[in-house]
Amino acid sequence: MKKEEILEKSKSENLWSNERSKDMAINSENYAAKIGMFLLLIIIFWKWAHHIPYNDLASIFFVQFGVSIIYKYKNKTESKLYLVAGILMLFGSSIFLLDFFVNGVR
Repeated sequence: MKKEEILEKSKSENLWSNERSKDMAINSENYAAKIGMFLLLIIIFWKWAHHIPYNDLASIFFVQFGVSIIYKYKNKTESKLYLVAGILMLFGSSIFLLDFFVNGVR
């Protein structure tokens, strides 16, 4: 391909946004997810300290963490540790969620 063809193809692919704005969107979403998980952990520990059931929030935390680990495995398949850790996190999440639906909020 010639230089002009590559530039034209790049312009057509990035018609509505450029690489900088895509990178900024990804970074802002990652930052927001980290802050959200931090707040979720604070609320889980607060509920745990006050003997309030926290299974609903713990299941959300485990799902988010497990899915992010499995996504890392998808992009880096040579490390089976990501797969095992992600499956264990999702299993833990299902246990917390099942406990929440069976026992409810007391």
